[in-house]
Amino acid sequence: MVAERLGYLDSDGAKVTVMNIRDDVPTADMLMDGRVDAVMAYYHHNIVNRAQGRPFQAIVTLGVTPGATVLVANQAKAKYRTLADLKGARIIAGGPGSSKTTVSNALVLAAGLELTDYTRIANESKDKIAATLAGGGADLVIAPTPDGDFYESKGVAVPFLDLTTVEGTRKTFGTLFPTATVYMRADRAAADPQVAAHLARAFVRTLAWMNSHTAEQIAAVIPAEISGKDRDAYFRVLKEELPMFAGDGHMPPDAAQQEYRVLSTANPRYKAVKVEETYTNRFVDAALAD
Repeated sequence: MVAERLGYLDSDGAKVTVMNIRDDVPTADMLMDGRVDAVMAYYHHNIVNRAQGRPFQAIVTLGVTPGATVLVANQAKAKYRTLADLKGARIIAGGPGSSKTTVSNALVLAAGLELTDYTRIANESKDKIAATLAGGGADLVIAPTPDGDFYESKGVAVPFLDLTTVEGTRKTFGTLFPTATVYMRADRAAADPQVAAHLARAFVRTLAWMNSHTAEQIAAVIPAEISGKDRDAYFRVLKEELPMFAGDGHMPPDAAQQEYRVLSTANPRYKAVKVEETYTNRFVDAALAD
C-alpha cells in the first residue's frame, strides 16, 4: 500500500496492478501459469514450493523479523522464564505449515530441544485462545501484532519474548528471521529481468522511505478504507508492526539458512531444497546501486 501510494510501483513507465487474492485461487497456481507476475508472502513459501517442484525465488525481502510476540499464560509464567524452559511446553501456533508454527519450531530448536519436546496446539479465534490460556489448556501463544495486546488486555497472558524488533529477534535466534518477501518464478525473473528489477527498485525505495520517516508520516499515506474508522487503533498497530521492516531489501543468507533448517527439521522432504536457490539479492543490489 505504501509503495503504491508513494507512486513507486507505477514509476519508470511501468504499470503494476495490485491484487488482493484470498484462498479461492492458490497464488502458487497463479504464479506458475502466469496469471500473476509476483506474489508477496512469507519467505518460507519459497522453500515449501521448491520442495513441490515450483521454482519460486524471493527477489526482495521486506520483513526481517516475525513481527510477533510470544506470550506466556498467567498460570504458567512461573514455570516458563527462558527458552531452556520450553521442554514440555504447550504452544498455541497455527497449522503444520503456517508462519506461526515455523516460529514456534524455531524457538524450540533455538533452545537446543527437539521438535518432539513440545506440543503444538492449533490456532483458533482470539476469544477461544484467551479461554484456553486462562483455563490452563496451553502455556504459551505465538501472537502476531496486535493479538498480543488482546491477550494482555484480557489478563490471561504476559510477554515472554519480543520478536517484533531486530534486537529481540537476533537475541532469540542469533540471526534475523525473514518473513514478508516478494517472489517470482526464477525462470521468469531470469528471462524477463526488467519486471524483477522494477519491483526491486519500487520496494527498496519504499523500505528506505519507511525507515527514514516517522510512524505518523507513514500512517498519513494510508487511506481510510485501509485503516478503518478508528485511526488511533490502526496507528497503534502500525507502530508495533514497523520494526518488522527494518531492512534494505536484502535477504540475510544466514537467516535464510536458519529458516531452512527449521523447516527441513520439521519436514524432511524439504532437505532436498537448495536454500541458495530460494532467493536472490542481485535485483536489490542493482536497485541500491542506482
